[in-house]
Amino acid sequence: MEEIIKDLQFTHDYWAILLPCVLMIFDIVTGYYNAWKKNEISSSKMRDGLGKKLAELVYIVISMLIASAFGVKAIFYFISIYVIYMEFVSVVENCEKLGMKMPDNIKEKINNNKGSDE
Repeated sequence: MEEIIKDLQFTHDYWAILLPCVLMIFDIVTGYYNAWKKNEISSSKMRDGLGKKLAELVYIVISMLIASAFGVKAIFYFISIYVIYMEFVSVVENCEKLGMKMPDNIKEKINNNKGSDE
């Protein structure tokens, strides 16, 4: 287990902050464009979505503080990778709604809770 955690590290810690933020921006842009395309822009949905993004950033900052205070970067990396995964899946879902289809075998690996016909 320690070897797995040791191998899960970024080339530099700023990637653990920058990559989730970039994916959040892509998620916001693709989600907004999808809502605009379907004439479903809702300020309450946008507030809820931005609230989730803020909470994700808070998780990353808290885990970064824990890593600095205790010298344990595994929590920081885990939280960052989890947020990266969530945002990546959300961007893929938004792109599919916009018409860019993902191959079924890759889609099943990314999100195994949903069927390939969604």
